[in-house]
Amino acid sequence: MKSYFFKSLALLFVLSAAASPVSSSARSMVDIPSMPVAGLRSYMPAEAYAKLINSPVKAWILVRGQIVNNKVSGARIGHSEANGVYDKIAMQMANGMELYSDMTSSRLAGNVNVHVLIYGLPDGSEDAFAVAQNDTVGATNLIYARSIMLRHLGLANGTKPKASKKK
Repeated sequence: MKSYFFKSLALLFVLSAAASPVSSSARSMVDIPSMPVAGLRSYMPAEAYAKLINSPVKAWILVRGQIVNNKVSGARIGHSEANGVYDKIAMQMANGMELYSDMTSSRLAGNVNVHVLIYGLPDGSEDAFAVAQNDTVGATNLIYARSIMLRHLGLANGTKPKASKKK
């Protein structure tokens, strides 16, 4: 009798767990540690900011480097997701950035973190968004002027888009 009771209780638990809706959501920019989300608010229009920070992030790559003559120099990967698939594009984006700062008080090169986020779009293509952040103590939300970069990566998995029929 006890065996029948425990089996039916276990079956009831499994059925209720299977029937309940899944409440997990995709990771967004807000969920990424050390991402200067508050700093982006001052650079972007409110509608674009809201869409960007709430969109699901496919992968996050952190590139660390130094600022030499307003350019990123000595870039290296600090954190990588998606098994390094996007590391090359992240390095290209970081090395292509020109950063404008007003820090002239030191001869030492300033440190910079470049956050590169990969977004999967509904049509199957991917976009990469990069933003450079000051890596000094107390400047967690300081984003370098003109450091926001967006690049369209094309279609994921090398698939071709379906041809649309025109009438």
